[in-house]
Amino acid sequence: MLSAVLGFSSSQSVKEIPLVSFAADASKSLTHTWTALNDPVMGGKSHSTVSVSDGVLKFIGTCAIVPSLGAPGFITAQTGRGYGPGTLGNETFVDVSSCKGLTIVAKDYTKGYKGYRVSFGNGHAPGGFHAYGFKANLHPTAGYFSPESIPFTNFTDNWNGATGKATHSCAEKPENCPDHSTLTNLKTISIWGEGVEGDVHLEVKSIAGYGCDAATVEAA
Repeated sequence: MLSAVLGFSSSQSVKEIPLVSFAADASKSLTHTWTALNDPVMGGKSHSTVSVSDGVLKFIGTCAIVPSLGAPGFITAQTGRGYGPGTLGNETFVDVSSCKGLTIVAKDYTKGYKGYRVSFGNGHAPGGFHAYGFKANLHPTAGYFSPESIPFTNFTDNWNGATGKATHSCAEKPENCPDHSTLTNLKTISIWGEGVEGDVHLEVKSIAGYGCDAATVEAA
């Protein structure tokens, strides 16, 4: 059972634990420093800007073809990532190890850009080269803010560093699932435009753990 692998209780729960907020009055534990990281570090031509205002994270840019690869590169809005592949900064996140996944409240301003992804932590599958973190596809609603709940079982640390697509899913190989230690403090979160050429314009209101253990929520 994947729930056992990830350390979840078998009991049903609908409780939520706030993880990230961009509201001006948000508590310090939910507020983090966000920056852009784009593929020009790999010789690419993609670019983006990342800012926080009006209670939302604004991630705007273009995912372009990397000339040396002849394929689309990436742009990211990230927090907690240090310099170099796989390195972590000093961000500390709320414990979501009792939750079933993440809920992201976001709005897509493009006409259905298909390369959005989200990742967290520093998981690294053998042979993954520069692929660090547990990653899943993100499907924000176009035109209005809406919550999307992504189970932790959708995340894998075994993904292709060139395309961002999963090589082996958590369902296929439980060793690629997010581990309990990572979920106690994600340390880093990244929102990606990756592997799909096109313009990116995403705004994010909040990120939270969902389906969390009620006792854990009440103690927070």
